[in-house]
Amino acid sequence: MPNFDELLKGKEAAGLMKDPGRLEKLRDAPETQQIFSMLSRSAGDLESAAQRAAQGDSAQLAAAIRQLMKDPEGVRLVQKMKENLK
Repeated sequence: MPNFDELLKGKEAAGLMKDPGRLEKLRDAPETQQIFSMLSRSAGDLESAAQRAAQGDSAQLAAAIRQLMKDPEGVRLVQKMKENLK
């Protein structure tokens, strides 16, 4: 599983963080909302899982992401989200 700190410091994340409009568009996209919903079903309290991941315990969030990526609908949503970022 990727290191979340490295992902947050990556070039793509840095570019996204510098563009509030693009970040809002991503946040509000139906695909993003569906992904959050799917992750919440797998992780339970998604916010707590994300906070633990930020503190170095990414097990629960990583498991939810693995589950998302095993689901064909999850893969489709992630791909659509990536396309929307281009």
